[in-house]
Amino acid sequence: MTTPDLIIFDLGRVLVDFDFHKVVRNLKRYSPLAKKDIYTFFRQTPLWDTFERGEIEPKDFFQELSKELHLENLSFKDFIPLWNTIFTEKYDTVSILQRLRGRYRIAVLSNVNIMHWDHVLETHDFMNWIDHPIASCNVGQRKPESDIYLTTLQMAEVKPAKAVFIDDVESHVLAARSLGIRAHQFIDAPQLIRDLDGIL
Repeated sequence: MTTPDLIIFDLGRVLVDFDFHKVVRNLKRYSPLAKKDIYTFFRQTPLWDTFERGEIEPKDFFQELSKELHLENLSFKDFIPLWNTIFTEKYDTVSILQRLRGRYRIAVLSNVNIMHWDHVLETHDFMNWIDHPIASCNVGQRKPESDIYLTTLQMAEVKPAKAVFIDDVESHVLAARSLGIRAHQFIDAPQLIRDLDGIL
């Protein structure tokens, strides 16, 4: 593999895992809706896209959720840990990141809301290794839109052919490839080691 100038990692399902069903289970304690209906709401609501683009503040997001899910006796203060404490570090992938740091510039490119982003920044030390941390909520763009990849390249001052992108979502990988970025779909750490053969 030609030596890259930048290696771009996705965050969720690549460097950290998350259990969104935990959010649904916890919200069910405050909502008359069935768990499947709460989960369906999150999959269908445009509110999710709005929050991940940074177009709505956390307290306003919570107010909209409270209305849509008929939440009762849940304050925003109590909502914060309910919403945030769903992440577990993927140590096998982070160990690969550790092998790369210092030898290459590293970016993280994530579709993420500001509450989850800030929580991961505060609770996972490997985020201190990242040269270019880029969150959709901070740039107003989301994968697989081409603009967010171009924004990442511009911030790092890197040409597409000199970047490597790693993401678990196929459509995100294909979008990166369409711009001339070398991209690999993340399956697991052993597969990633094979994909990065020549630069690890």
